[in-house]
Amino acid sequence: MHSATRLSLCVRTIPALLAIVLSLPLAVVAQSCQTPEQGRFSQLRKGMQDWEVMTLLGKPSSKTPAVTGKDGKVVSPASWNYGDNLSTLASGTMFKDQPPPENVWSVFFGPDGRVSGWRTPTWEK
Repeated sequence: MHSATRLSLCVRTIPALLAIVLSLPLAVVAQSCQTPEQGRFSQLRKGMQDWEVMTLLGKPSSKTPAVTGKDGKVVSPASWNYGDNLSTLASGTMFKDQPPPENVWSVFFGPDGRVSGWRTPTWEK
């Protein structure tokens, strides 16, 4: 293959590869920002099991573990969160002992692993 032909091939291939590489993070972000389908969140019921929540709402964008105080009592229950954005995901990664942010949909689970409550984003109220 002549060097001019190889150069031409590289010139055509590099932008296509660059577009693919740059679009992957966008696809991941778009997936993580999913919100519950209209009307599905209102179908939650206390006592539901995690698999029932997964069937109803789909995979959460993040999960927050339960936070216990020094006395062993639960300060903030475990939660599944929907509608995270880059900011809430970063905060959740940095501050794992904090409750979920108020601008996402959250489903709270009791020590028995069943739904104990839920919260809609503050902007939806």
